[in-house]
Amino acid sequence: MGRFGQVGVFEVAAFWMAVVVSMVNFALPLLAIRFGASPFQLGLVGTVGSLCYTLAAPFAGRLADRFRPKRLMLIGAAIYAGVYTVAVWTGSVGYLLPLVGLGGGVMSLFWPPLATWIAEGKGREALAKALGGYNMAWCAGMVVGPLLGGVAFQTDFRLPFWGAAAIDLALLAILVRVPEGRRTSAPDVGPPSERCGGRSLLYAVWVANFAGYFTMGTVRSLFPKLGTEIGFSPRTLGILMAVISLTQLTTFAYYRARGGKGIKMRNLLLAQLSGTVGMASVMTSERFEGFALGFLLLGLLLGTTYSFGIFYSLYGQVQMGAYSGLNEAIVGSGLLSGPFLGGWVAQGWGLRAPYLLCTSVIAGALVAECALMRRAQRS
Repeated sequence: MGRFGQVGVFEVAAFWMAVVVSMVNFALPLLAIRFGASPFQLGLVGTVGSLCYTLAAPFAGRLADRFRPKRLMLIGAAIYAGVYTVAVWTGSVGYLLPLVGLGGGVMSLFWPPLATWIAEGKGREALAKALGGYNMAWCAGMVVGPLLGGVAFQTDFRLPFWGAAAIDLALLAILVRVPEGRRTSAPDVGPPSERCGGRSLLYAVWVANFAGYFTMGTVRSLFPKLGTEIGFSPRTLGILMAVISLTQLTTFAYYRARGGKGIKMRNLLLAQLSGTVGMASVMTSERFEGFALGFLLLGLLLGTTYSFGIFYSLYGQVQMGAYSGLNEAIVGSGLLSGPFLGGWVAQGWGLRAPYLLCTSVIAGALVAECALMRRAQRS
């Protein structure tokens, strides 16, 4: 299999695994409600999988540096399929929760190793394009998965989980046939401007990634309440949420088309400035157009920060798996901490206050990044 064909398989794997995960995540709260879950238990169902993934990702990334990524991906996907084949038979939330945690944990054996495998043997330009395609694939899968999950659950409550397991097993059959190749002993470490102070640049990008996904976690969990009080219908809320995903997908397509030329720190800083404008629009607007503008700019921010985060976690790194896992953990910690802190702020100061918090977090990240980039220039 040629390099082009292998990259295509990676994109197929990313798309379908994203479909599987988002289909399951959509259907899990509905299954828990069927099992008689309380509001607190629903909150646990919604967070325990993400928490286990976030905690496990750095360790799984280190495993990808010691063992072949393909082997870890096959193990993770196989266990995930088994978990959600049996989850529908648990009958109670108490038995369901450990399986949800296990499912989240084993997914860390898939995503960081896949990113590591994609990066092997690639220079700056090839890596930027390959990661752009990978990002487009998983983002598209995250859009498709909930749609399939909703249709499947309406047909039979077990179908989203068994359908996800079937897709997972089909993906396993494809990955088994993909040759692993050989690890390169000396990665492309890039031009002197990136080689010097590279650790500071990496930290700056991670700070940006955390701030972006902190904002996303806050919006995803709290905006439906604000939107409902304003008078938006569920359909309108869905359209606004889709604006984020579609803009993020478009941003990934831009970075894929531009390749290494698009990975410039000024693009990251401009995206964050746009993100602060977007959150200010959400904080002050009463009309659909204002919220749509805010979420469009949020999608631009997310697409940019994730593109930079995964690129610098892999480019020129010896421990690609470890850094890829840390990048995933940073994204996960943002998604988890945003709803918690945003909810606390909303409880005390109203439903608009979380978006002021998000603006402050992005602005604070910008200040920290500028300090880190100055350090990189001096080194």
